[in-house]
Amino acid sequence: MSEDNDTTAAEASLRKVMEQLCGDAPGGGSKAAQEAVQALADGSGRAWTPEQETQIRAMVEQIRKLRDLNRPGGGWWRRRREWRARERLVNMMMAGGPELLNEAELRHWKSHAMVELLLTFMDTAMKQDDTMETLARIEALNAVSYEDYQQARKKLAEEKAVG
Repeated sequence: MSEDNDTTAAEASLRKVMEQLCGDAPGGGSKAAQEAVQALADGSGRAWTPEQETQIRAMVEQIRKLRDLNRPGGGWWRRRREWRARERLVNMMMAGGPELLNEAELRHWKSHAMVELLLTFMDTAMKQDDTMETLARIEALNAVSYEDYQQARKKLAEEKAVG
């Protein structure tokens, strides 16, 4: 299965999960699901060209691969694959520039945060209040800019260094 198919399958799965989570809500459930799906589809608000979008998606996938390979164990072959993945990411960054890499890193983080958010409701029945809270969190997540993300990372790093 190709990387593009994996990405579109993941997006479709997230949309389906949101629709199922909001589907049983009385009254505004379908409207809430539509709002959530729209929030998932919204990007950073910046209009990227189709070529830039393709580059960003490729960088997101490369970041995902690199982080997957960068875990303990696995031996020599995994280290070699990690090294090659890191090299491909650097080449993509050189071709696209730091702005595209920043957007790719932000999108990767947002997708992880979205999955974490949805997983909190996977083992319980979602109430109307939960739906509204989820939608508010999704809107807040989509509003995060790269600068906000960097500041939060810096603050967390400082807290870890102190503690």
